[in-house]
Parts: sequence; C-alpha cells; structure tokens
Amino acid sequence: MVPDSRWIQNLLQAEDPLAAIWEAALALWRVDTMPTDLVEFYNQREEALSLLEAMLYHGYFEVYEMLLERAQKQDGSYVRELLQGDAVVIIADSLSLREAGLLSLWLGERGWEVKVEGFAVAPFPTLTESLSVKLLGTQPSGGRDTPDFAYRYFPGPGQLPSLPRGRPTLVWLRLPDTKLEEITVAQSTTVQDAFEITTYAIERVFEAAGNRPVSITSDHGYLYAISSSHYWDLPEDVKGAVRKVFPRESRAQPLSKEGAKDLRHYEARTPEDRLFAISGEYIALRGRYWWGGTGPNDRCTAHGGLSLAEVMVPVLKLNG
Repeated sequence: MVPDSRWIQNLLQAEDPLAAIWEAALALWRVDTMPTDLVEFYNQREEALSLLEAMLYHGYFEVYEMLLERAQKQDGSYVRELLQGDAVVIIADSLSLREAGLLSLWLGERGWEVKVEGFAVAPFPTLTESLSVKLLGTQPSGGRDTPDFAYRYFPGPGQLPSLPRGRPTLVWLRLPDTKLEEITVAQSTTVQDAFEITTYAIERVFEAAGNRPVSITSDHGYLYAISSSHYWDLPEDVKGAVRKVFPRESRAQPLSKEGAKDLRHYEARTPEDRLFAISGEYIALRGRYWWGGTGPNDRCTAHGGLSLAEVMVPVLKLNG
C-alpha cells in the first residue's frame, strides 16, 4: 500500500526524512515468500513505487534537495567504512532497493542469512564512474589493489578471482547492471534473469569468502519502466529538448553536451515542478520523468538521475 497524506505529515516531523522514505519504499517490495512470477511482481510493485515518489514530488519536493545535497557530499565512505579487518565488500553494480528484501529472502532459502542493515545515498550523478573514481581512481575494470584494501573485478558469472586473505577486499560485481541493460520492450522477462544470475554470482563470492564478514552494497540503482505507469511523462513543451540531450538509456549528461545548458531555461519553474538536478558538470533528470519506448529494442532501464530508486542504495550484511 502506498503511504497516504497522513504519512507525509509525519514525514515532515521525522528526524531523518530520508530514512523514513527508505523504509516506506522498502516495504513496498517486502514479501514473505519469493514471488512465483518475478516479472509480474516487479511490474506491480514498480507502479506503487512510482505513486509513492509522485506523492513526494508534489507534496514534499524538498526531498530532492536533501537527496542531491547528500549525493554531492558522498565520498565513498559508506563503502570504506565496511572495509575493515579481513572483510569482503561486494559492490553489486546497479543493485537497488527493489532487490534488497528479495535478495535476503532468496539467499535465506539457500542457507545464507543476509540482513538489510540500511541504506546509503549514492554519489551524484548516479553513474558507475561517480563511485569507482572515488574508490579506485578509475573505471571498475581498471581498478587495482590500494594501500587500504585489495581489489578484485568480477564481471560474472565466469571464473571468480581469488580473494586474498588477511586484508579487506573489495569485489566489484558488474551484475545486475550488464543484465539489466538487456531488458527491452521485446525482452521484458530478462528482469528475472538479471536477478537470478546476480544472486548466483553473489553466492559464489560468499563461498569464496569462507567465514570472513561479507557486506553487499551498490554504486547506484536504476529506473525500471516497462509501462507508462512506471514513469512520469515529460511536459510537451520540454519533451523535444530533453530527448535531444538525453539518450533513452541515460538520465544524466555532461553540461558540456550540446543543448544541455539550454535546459536550464526550464528551471525557472517553481521548485515543485522542476525537471532537472544540476550539480558540478552534470545535469540529470529529477524524479521519474522519462519517455516511453516505441521500438522492440528500446531499453526499459536507465540510471544517472535523481530518483529514489537510483539514489538510495541498500547495505546488506551476511551474518555468520
């Protein structure tokens, strides 16, 4: 059930509104047993998540300023603080709040006890590079050991790199992102494939870690939109300009891109009607503004923007 207006009133008085929003969003995806049809489940719950965010966008638009402020300040410390002793930390690329509870349930049925510890706010823009450069100084595939931690790159689901003992180890898992990129208008069922192959890869890291403490988090989440009930249509007066700047698979672009700076014109709108988040060298779409795909190969996932599912990422821990 989507929270009502009374929940918004209580939210205004919350000590940490983002924590309250996280719990409400997480609750929409919480189940006691694994859904038999994961695609149908995603489609139904994504509509509820869109309604929740619409309520915030129109009733408590300040949440986007909170998200942006924390995202601007994010230096990767939510990952570094987990890299202690001989801990193993998995960054599952594009893992979102949707998968947090499902992942715990799925792995629990297979003998692993995984608990959702909380959330972190991903750095802005919500692109892989935003976090990997802070932690590694480069793209994930080019990362190397640092003085503070060992590093292993795991494209998945092939051969798992060896995990060195005696020091903290960061594992960058390119799933579910590489599978999410395959979700198109004609291939929407691959959302289940993305989930299953990701959990398989995570189990392999668990097994390789042995009795070491293991945590899972993410560099960013993603927008998922199979139907028009999953996104907000762009106003007609701005749709053409936005589509010239943003490819369908990306919700953030450099301000240096042709036409990007012209979009600032539309920020003269009232704060609760603004379409973009602008910070540093990037402009990104705010909320769930997007447009529908018409071709069978059009992507149905994207990231880079400032929405709940893109910015708020889970932190999970394997309990020994």
